[in-house]
Amino acid sequence: MKKMISTLAVAAMFALPTSALALDSNFDAMAQSGSHQFYVWCTGKADYSAAENGANAKEAQAALAAKAGSNCWPVWQGLNN
Repeated sequence: MKKMISTLAVAAMFALPTSALALDSNFDAMAQSGSHQFYVWCTGKADYSAAENGANAKEAQAALAAKAGSNCWPVWQGLNN
């Protein structure tokens, strides 16, 4: 039983998308320009993930919020490396 759980844990680790591992979620990364990754929370439709370029996280978030509409809000996850 322990071997099976260990095997499943290792398999789950390798199943993670590599893009999730490449995010810089350090507080200082919010001030950097580049492609920022967001999780977009929505009411009335499905949530989704999206990336947006910007001079910093705040500008990228504002641009993505304008595209997403009034029922959705992007939450910063990190800077894509």
